[in-house]
Amino acid sequence: MAERPLAGRRIAVTRPREHADELVAGLERKGALVVALALIAIVAPPDAGALEAAVSEIERYDWVVFTSANGVSALRSVANGLGGPRVAAVGPMTAAAALRELGVEPAFVPERYAAEEIAAGLEPLAGAHVLLPQADIADPGLAEELRRRGALVDAITAYRTVEVEQEQDVLAELRAADAVVLMSGSAARSLATRGGAGEALVVCIGPKTADVARESGLEVSLIAREATAEGIIQALVSHFQEI
Repeated sequence: MAERPLAGRRIAVTRPREHADELVAGLERKGALVVALALIAIVAPPDAGALEAAVSEIERYDWVVFTSANGVSALRSVANGLGGPRVAAVGPMTAAAALRELGVEPAFVPERYAAEEIAAGLEPLAGAHVLLPQADIADPGLAEELRRRGALVDAITAYRTVEVEQEQDVLAELRAADAVVLMSGSAARSLATRGGAGEALVVCIGPKTADVARESGLEVSLIAREATAEGIIQALVSHFQEI
C-alpha cells in the first residue's frame, strides 16, 4: 500500500476541525487535502434544569449511557468522577475520544448502534435507573427499548444540534471535493437541505448515519465498517485504490 494513498484527494469533513482532529490528522497523513466545513453546531439546551438535577443525584443511577461525545462533554464536570453508576458508551468514537480521555473506562461498548443490542448489554434492567443524556432530536428508540425491559429511564436533553449557515462559495467548495464525510444524522440532514453533495462521494461513519442520509435524499457511496476515524480513512483508502 502506498504511504500516501489519498494524495491529491480533496476530502470535506462536515465537523469543525477542533471536533475532528483525529480524522483530519489521519486523512492528512494519507496525503488528503482536508477541508473542514461545519454543517452543524452543538449548543446548550435552553433549560438545563433537568440535566443539572440529574447530575446532582448521579449516584442514584445504575447506568449512564452516552450515545455521543457531545453527551460526555455536557456531563464533563462529573464524568471523570463517576464512581457510582456504570458507564456505557455507544460507538467506539464515543468511548475512545471522550470517556477514555477523562480516564473513564466504559463497562460496556456495543459493536453496533442498535437499541436491542445496547439494552441487552446492560441487563439485568428490571428496576434499574438509567440516565440517558442525549440530543434534543435523539431517536427515542433506545429509551423505549430500555423501558420495555423494565428500566427506569431519564432521557434528558443534554445538548441541541443546530444547523450552521454557510455561504454558497463554501458549499461549492464542499461539492468540489472528491468525498464528503458525514459523522452524524444531523450533518446528513443539514447537507441535504443545502442542496446535497453534488458529484462528491458521500461517506458515512456508520449505518445509522447512512440511513438518515438516504431518508434525506442523499446517495450514500461508502459506509465505514467501524464507526471510528480509522474506519472512515480505511473506507476512503480502499475505494480510491480500486478506481
